[in-house]
Amino acid sequence: MSIVKKHKNTQHQQGVAYHVDWGFSEESIVWDGGKPVVINFYPIATELRNWLLRKGRLSLLSQTEKELPVSIKNPYSYSASSIAAIFANSLNAGHKFTSSTEDIDDMDAEIERIRLYNEQVLYTSRICEVTIKQLLHCTLIPRRLYKKAALGGLLSTDCKPCRKAGSPHAISLLGSLAHRYHLCLPFEHCLVEHLKIVKRRRDIEAAHSDTQIINVRTSQTSREQLKTDSVEAANELVHMLSHISELEQKMFQELEVLSSLPYKEWSE
Repeated sequence: MSIVKKHKNTQHQQGVAYHVDWGFSEESIVWDGGKPVVINFYPIATELRNWLLRKGRLSLLSQTEKELPVSIKNPYSYSASSIAAIFANSLNAGHKFTSSTEDIDDMDAEIERIRLYNEQVLYTSRICEVTIKQLLHCTLIPRRLYKKAALGGLLSTDCKPCRKAGSPHAISLLGSLAHRYHLCLPFEHCLVEHLKIVKRRRDIEAAHSDTQIINVRTSQTSREQLKTDSVEAANELVHMLSHISELEQKMFQELEVLSSLPYKEWSE
């Protein structure tokens, strides 16, 4: 069944994709014997943002937690944890590289700069994708709309039933998440624009067959360039994570209340 047919569409301004109302799925909570045990997502955007701001440690989910009898079952939670760990590792490696005074060949330094920069750009985009999908997994929004979607598809995806009916329009899955908590305008005017920049940077500089061109200069210049680029990428990610973190907190708080009720009572 199309979510567009089942739920109301809202468009807050011309040119912005429609938002749809949604409810929580039974998978939004892990149940054991009919009793709620744990909310089925991990607030990784909140944790990673705090880590980037040096306000906390980055706790990570592993195979050990996944194999526990009662644990988070959201598949995107484990992927998000791994991707966040890789990004953090790349950022730490970049800091080590840029602060080092060790002699290194100029060509080797430039190649290392490009490698680390590419990792940071790619994983910034992947972090945004997976943290959004983790939240979508807890909703009744059909999985086919986001399972294979890249970042652009989460910002705007075609509504096929309405296109066939002669009324084509796009749906924003991220905007729909925000819509429930009256966060649409901040997301549309701020986060979505930042995410478009990240997507464009990934596509042009670090994805597919494109990457930055080797520009051999002194090793110190390559180090300074990476430091500047890394700080910019980290600051941009902190900003984006602050919005996604707000969504995590809103959904977590609502699920804490709903978990005290049988699913059939709050799914109707």
